[in-house]
Amino acid sequence: MDGERVGTTSTTNTTSTTNGTADAAGVVGAAGTAGAPGLVRTAGPDNPTAPAAPTVPRILHRAELRGRATGVGVMACFALGWSAGGVGSLPVTAGRAVFAGCAVLTAVFAVLAARMTRRAAGAPEDTDLTPAVKRAAGRRFLLVLGAEIVAIFVIARVLGATGHSEAIPAVIALAVGLHFFPLAGLFGVRFYHLTGAALCLLAGAALLLAPLTSTPALWTLLPGLGSALTLYATAARLVQPRP
Repeated sequence: MDGERVGTTSTTNTTSTTNGTADAAGVVGAAGTAGAPGLVRTAGPDNPTAPAAPTVPRILHRAELRGRATGVGVMACFALGWSAGGVGSLPVTAGRAVFAGCAVLTAVFAVLAARMTRRAAGAPEDTDLTPAVKRAAGRRFLLVLGAEIVAIFVIARVLGATGHSEAIPAVIALAVGLHFFPLAGLFGVRFYHLTGAALCLLAGAALLLAPLTSTPALWTLLPGLGSALTLYATAARLVQPRP
C-alpha cells in the first residue's frame, strides 16, 4: 500500500523511477541527426547536479560530404598554383623547397578528398535538398563564379594596358577573396567569411606595402604564398565535420 509513514523524528518519502531509452533522429538544416541515449534528468532547482546531456557528433549527409570533398581538392590545387607564383620572389633553393612542401600538402589533401568521396557513398541523403533546391544553388554558384572570372579578366587587362601589371596578382587575390563571401551563405559554410577576409587583407597589404616600401617581391610574395597558406588552411577546415 502506498502512503506516508509518520514517525516521531522523521518522514520518509519513497519513489521509484524506471530506466528507459529515448532516441531522436531529425535533421535541422545541415546539422545532421541527434540522439539521446537514455533518459537524462535535466538540471534545475530540484536537481542542481544533474549530468549534462551527451554531445552527439553530427552526421554529414551525402551532398555535404561530396561538396566538402570537392572543396578540399579545389582549394589544394589552387593553393599549389598560388605557391608557384609566390616562390618566384624567394632564392632558388628556398623557393624549390617551399614549392616541394606545397606539392606534398596538395597530394595529402587529394587523398583526403578521395576518402571523403568514398564516405559520401554510404552517407544518408539530405531530404531537404530537392532537385529544385539543387538547381537553384547551382545557378547561384555559376553566377558568382562567372562574376569573379569576368572581374579578374577585365581588371587584369586594364592593369596590363596601363602599365601596372605588377598589381595583377594582388587584384586576383582580392577578387577571389570577395567571391568567398556569397559562397559562405550559398553553401552554409560560415568560415568562408574568414577565408575571404584573409585573402582581401593579403591583397590590400600587397597593394599598400609593395609601393610604400619599394619592395617588388611583395607584389608576388604576399598574394602568392599568403593565398596558398589561406587556401590550405581552408582545406584543412573543410575536412573537419563541423559547420
